[in-house]
Amino acid sequence: MLFSGYTASSHHKRVGGGSNHLCLPEEPQLQARTGGSVHAGWLYGITYRTSGGTTAYHAKPAPCAVCYVPQRSAQLMIPASNSCSVGWTREYNGYLMSQYSWGVGTHSDYYHATTYICVDASPEIAVGPSDQNQGNIYFVRVGCGNLPCSKFTHGMNVPCVICTK
Repeated sequence: MLFSGYTASSHHKRVGGGSNHLCLPEEPQLQARTGGSVHAGWLYGITYRTSGGTTAYHAKPAPCAVCYVPQRSAQLMIPASNSCSVGWTREYNGYLMSQYSWGVGTHSDYYHATTYICVDASPEIAVGPSDQNQGNIYFVRVGCGNLPCSKFTHGMNVPCVICTK
């Protein structure tokens, strides 16, 4: 096991944002909030919903673990971190990005969930016209609550790192 932590993804009552679940480390390495647009993807802690007789886990936070099998080569994106585990190589670090997360209702038909991706802290810009507004990615911010607010400060941009071995 490389690390254990908190399972996180988009808010269940919003559209857009990220579609996949992530494993955030127990000790995040969050960075100061960057300026810019109020538009953002959001990341929240996940809880079990186990109605129908299995109540021991119902409404409790879901933990996670990231493991490595030494006989195989691997590439790993770690959200809420900017460093790799011992023995791993950091390829780059940056910020977690996804589609904009919007409350259900007005304009909700404009947004869909995308995969969370780690974008380099110094991104390059492709050749082509600007401001076509055909597909977009936004910084992902953390929402505390199910994620402990003492560790995951609400509204902080989520850093990430790409590690290989």
